Amino acid sequence: MTDNHQKYFHFTLGPVQSFVAQARRTRDFWAGSFLLSWLAGVAIEAVKVQGGAIIFPIPDKNFLAAINGEATKNLPQQGGIPNRFMADISHCKDFSGKAVTDAITKAWEAVCEQVWQLDKKGLQQDGNQKTRLIWELQTQKFWDMSWVITDNNDTSALDKRKNLRTHVPSIEFGYKCMMMTGYQELSGNATKNSGENRRKYWQTLAQLNKTGLDLSPKEQLCSIAYVKRRFVRIFHLVNTLIDVNNYELRVHGWHVPTNVPSVDYLAATPWLHNVLKHISEGDKQLAKHYATFYESAYQLIGTHSEAANHIKSIASLLTRQDKHYASLDGSIYFENHILNQKFFEHTESDDRAKAIKALRDLNRKTDSEPSPYYAILLMDGDSLGKQMGHQERQPIISHALNNFTNAAQNIVKDHDGFLIYAGGDDVLALFSLDNAMTAAVALQNNYKACFAAASTADVKVSSTLSGAINYCHIGSGLTHVLMDSHNLLDNIAKDTTGRNALAVRVWKPSGVAVQWRLPWDKVLQPSVVNEIKQSYNISLPNSVKSFDELPVIHALALAIAQQKYSDDNLSIFSTGFFYKTRQLMVMLQDMMQTKSLTDTQASKLLLAEYLQAGQFSKIEEQDKQRLIGIFEILIEQSRDYRSIIDDGRAELDLTSGQQLSGDAGILLRILGQKGLAKGDRS
Repeated sequence: MTDNHQKYFHFTLGPVQSFVAQARRTRDFWAGSFLLSWLAGVAIEAVKVQGGAIIFPIPDKNFLAAINGEATKNLPQQGGIPNRFMADISHCKDFSGKAVTDAITKAWEAVCEQVWQLDKKGLQQDGNQKTRLIWELQTQKFWDMSWVITDNNDTSALDKRKNLRTHVPSIEFGYKCMMMTGYQELSGNATKNSGENRRKYWQTLAQLNKTGLDLSPKEQLCSIAYVKRRFVRIFHLVNTLIDVNNYELRVHGWHVPTNVPSVDYLAATPWLHNVLKHISEGDKQLAKHYATFYESAYQLIGTHSEAANHIKSIASLLTRQDKHYASLDGSIYFENHILNQKFFEHTESDDRAKAIKALRDLNRKTDSEPSPYYAILLMDGDSLGKQMGHQERQPIISHALNNFTNAAQNIVKDHDGFLIYAGGDDVLALFSLDNAMTAAVALQNNYKACFAAASTADVKVSSTLSGAINYCHIGSGLTHVLMDSHNLLDNIAKDTTGRNALAVRVWKPSGVAVQWRLPWDKVLQPSVVNEIKQSYNISLPNSVKSFDELPVIHALALAIAQQKYSDDNLSIFSTGFFYKTRQLMVMLQDMMQTKSLTDTQASKLLLAEYLQAGQFSKIEEQDKQRLIGIFEILIEQSRDYRSIIDDGRAELDLTSGQQLSGDAGILLRILGQKGLAKGDRS
């Protein structure tokens, strides 16, 4: 391109959601995101080698340096490059968009071929060619890449190109992959009575290649899923030279984690931290109980699979000598898992019984047990596409997002989470039940601060960040909930609540138990949190720096959890009252609309219902007034408020909030009791 006209290259790589979210393990989830980022980085390098300049977003320099083989320290361990970008190619002598897509194809083939060579003996048993044919068909036709070249920086042209949907996935026959929907598993045994042959193929594959923790002999995967599972073993060997429109591009891999925290481990970390903290402070009896538990648990498991996965607060309590104490697989902290032979199928019943007894003794000693819930947090910027249409705002947006991306990893770590991906205005991370909501607050606060800092006196850019939290029972299917996160974010936090919002769902094994959503203006109300603090003397969670960062419903859960009433020392959570709030809020809404019932009067009605449902022999007047205050806040947290976004700035829609939802009460109970209530119902 030798003329003086501006030329822009717009590119996107997919499929994103199906590649990332279709996962059987946490590592599959992480692997999909990492590989997608790496391939997007290859695309960026293929643009740069032709003389193009990336405009939006600013890519992670460290990630690109690693792809080029220039970085030797701090090699990226999480995805950090968005799958979509825009580049200025005005000064390129001869630019080829097809060369960019070809570079991705060749880089992907290099990874796939390394995995094939690693496991060839097991994959291609007895010289069977069917597996190789399936492998090539699936890997060569998986990626959906779209690009356009325009005379302006309007990003809508790429969206129109994507709508043409010219990508044709491979047509699959036979028995399907256990991870990736619609794809055939690799053995090629597709006849009606070939089940035994398929089982034998995968058992032999696991034995021949010594896949260990990478692959269960019972798993039957397609090539895409198999590469996601095994690429960590060979990624550092990837070193391929690619011809990009007559320019040379050498692409590298590097050492990446061979395992990541399991969801069981993440769910158990607040409990484990509490145990280790008391031991570090000199509780010798607790140390003895934990040592007994550890010995019986290690005899059952025989590995330290979480050795490299310690979250920040736990790592701070460990010495080199006792590091192994917190390295057992997370499943061992849950009695139901120990009883489940799917987890410990080759163990003796006596060994399981010993581990269960030791775990029960430990829980009695601490008067606690690990929550069976972990959290998936997905966050995304609001309406940035419209603001990108203003050329003068583009540099500010790019710099703000770059700073936000750089800060996201430390924010997630500080809240004892595991970062899956942070790039542009997107964040995806896993947490315990305790820390997800406060991490979301910290991320959205930082996001707004990054835009304020990047703005200039002449050009000010505002933007908001919406979030979705799926609290998941460890017995819930991971893939389904992962796929649901985008629905929760896009349809509930954004479309239904108007953006600048947080949406929450709680998943039990039976399905969705709770859905709750509010704009950030109502999620965070420092004055209300201060009232709760003064009335109930709550303490800040470890990962929260200020009460201003504590969500109202989180503060309320902390307050209620420590309240005891009556001579029987019953907790406010001891009744099924909170499970009735769906019906009660409908009743209150009708009464408030027809009889002009005030919030205080409505709270008194809730108090009467609560006392009637309980078994309280005595409750002081002061405690009644406290409960009325709790119920007033609960009613406010149950309203259907919405946001209004105007040019990136968010305001509360003053006409909203007329309807009430009962899910706030159920969420409050789950947060307060960490999902451990006996007789919990869905």
